[in-house]
Amino acid sequence: MFKQYQQDVEQSYKLIAQGKTPFIGLYTYTGVKGDSIMTVSARCNIPQETIATLNRFSSSDAQLEDVEIILPTAPGLFIPTTPETTLEIILSKKNFKEDETPCYTINDEQFFFLCGERFEPTERAFYLDTALSSPLPQGVLTSSFGMRISPITGMEKFHQGVDLAAPIGTPVLAARGGIVETTGTDRVYGNYIVLKHDNNTQSLYAHLSAIDVKMGMRVEKGNTIGKVGTTGWSTGPHLHFEMRIGGRAQQPPNSLFTKK
Repeated sequence: MFKQYQQDVEQSYKLIAQGKTPFIGLYTYTGVKGDSIMTVSARCNIPQETIATLNRFSSSDAQLEDVEIILPTAPGLFIPTTPETTLEIILSKKNFKEDETPCYTINDEQFFFLCGERFEPTERAFYLDTALSSPLPQGVLTSSFGMRISPITGMEKFHQGVDLAAPIGTPVLAARGGIVETTGTDRVYGNYIVLKHDNNTQSLYAHLSAIDVKMGMRVEKGNTIGKVGTTGWSTGPHLHFEMRIGGRAQQPPNSLFTKK
């Protein structure tokens, strides 16, 4: 199957070189451990931006393990007719005529296809911006990720995030762009927000005194989404911050935070 895919890709490049429009074939591949958009791109001889835009990965660090990826047989940019991420919105502003540009329906989503197009510098900058930013303008790391003695129960328990001490009312910032997946109030977390990001990751912000976003809203990295509080199981004003991949808590990089 992969040999056939390679032949189809080679044929597409030949047609493009002749000034002709190639037929777009689609194959699927399920990512394995160690896969990245870059390695899949190199293996398939298809640009990263082609794979990323068709699969709606808006950054280069998308997690591919166990993810079904659609692989097209021709290079270019796939622009969804209903853009959501910042990158997709920027791409939708490209100078192309909708009534003259091929449009494909793939997995119930519609895409315009710009054959042979590549990212321009601004688009590439957004695609390559994978860094997290601190969820607080200023905050002191008072409790790290991992096993600890709970300040509430006095029992040893796994702490799934980090605690950042800050005054009540300190703005809480989106650590990365995404969509507000849920907001609510929990006995333990108090007032909380969960943001969904494009690479199967989520970030959680808890013990808030105020929630400034609503479900379904899109936020950019650094936007204010709430305010520090001490709701739920809390011994003082602080933000409990978690990063999750596929619903599982991961250790956030300590370089984001000032230690006490």
